[in-house]
Amino acid sequence: MLAALFMLNAMNYVDRLLFGVTQELIKEDLGLSDFQLGLLGGPAFALLYIIAAFPIARIAERGNRVTIITAAFATWSAMTALCGLAGNFLQMLIGRAGVSIGEAGCAPPSHSLISDYFPPAKRTTAMSIYGAAGPVGALTAAIAGGWFAQHYGWRSTFLVCGFVGIMAALLFRLTMREPVRKSVTSRPTFLATIHLLMSKRSFLAVAASGAVAGFASYSNHQYMVSFLMRAHDLQVGSAAAVLGFATGGIGIFITLITGPLIEGGRSRFPGIRTWLPSLGLIWSGCAFCAAFMVQDMALAIGLLLAASFGQHFYMPAMYTLAQDVAPPTMRATAAALLIALISLVGYGLGPPVIGLLSDIFAQIAMVTHGTTVSECAAASSAACSEASADGLRLSLSLGSICFIVAGLLFWLSGRTIEKDMHVEV
Repeated sequence: MLAALFMLNAMNYVDRLLFGVTQELIKEDLGLSDFQLGLLGGPAFALLYIIAAFPIARIAERGNRVTIITAAFATWSAMTALCGLAGNFLQMLIGRAGVSIGEAGCAPPSHSLISDYFPPAKRTTAMSIYGAAGPVGALTAAIAGGWFAQHYGWRSTFLVCGFVGIMAALLFRLTMREPVRKSVTSRPTFLATIHLLMSKRSFLAVAASGAVAGFASYSNHQYMVSFLMRAHDLQVGSAAAVLGFATGGIGIFITLITGPLIEGGRSRFPGIRTWLPSLGLIWSGCAFCAAFMVQDMALAIGLLLAASFGQHFYMPAMYTLAQDVAPPTMRATAAALLIALISLVGYGLGPPVIGLLSDIFAQIAMVTHGTTVSECAAASSAACSEASADGLRLSLSLGSICFIVAGLLFWLSGRTIEKDMHVEV
């Protein structure tokens, strides 16, 4: 089951991140601005994701989670394929929203299944394995997606990815079975569940940390390929490869060792589950800020890779904490609440705000480079390209400060985590 959920989650991230990998090609084809790209990468995905996550999670508390995941998997894969047929901003907006509805049915029931299979002492390692699917998906989207888009176009890339996902969804349903649940005489209402979770200070601190980190993380994922193409003149395949190794290659390793590090070190360092992710986030924020501002390409790529080493500790610890503080009948809803908060700030605000700032800073930079908005709109030039690169460079660097804020918030969760833990019976 864990292996199957791993593969499903990897496909989840492939479909989610493929837009960011190919967005420079989409921008040119559909004539979009950075702000419009931000809307497609952020609110178009986040809004319906948040709305759909809670009812799906409540159904997962009682229903067959394997069936729910299968239906969600097939839905987002079909909508990914439809994105490849979009001819304008509105059609792409509808396609991205459809992807979000499907993906809302992935994480909450998956987290609930993992918590049923693994006791608290082994849950962080299990979540680390499941969470490593994110970097695997990022690596696949970047390397395979970037190469395929460069050679066959972005439309074919979306169509092929969607078809593969539909076939995988059918295979998942035919091979997986729902485990037998413990009998429960009563289940809490939705409002009672939300009230209990929100009363736990460690949950609130970690949720706030994840949301703020998501603002920077999702923005970086969406615009990093664009940044490398504009600021350092890389082709889409090469730029996507850098993104893949930074968020995928390094991320796989760090995410997988997070569980054993935390569970093995808790006897000697009781607070490791909070201070290790905290230090990692602060390190990432400093390194990303520098990476986006330096002019030398080799140094910039080196800093991007260095920043990624600290970025991946927090997610397994964050999702495990959400499951540890929730009773068994609330775990899918706990995952949905955490993901909703992260999506609201991370996806809902991150990409559009960074995109808008990029457009504003680029317009300011045009004056420095001796051109104007109207001239760039009429015909692109070297000055226009440099101004566009400078705008994105500065907006991404400012956004990466959020990693530092997130690290401080994660550290605060350690003050009440032991008191908030749910005792397994």
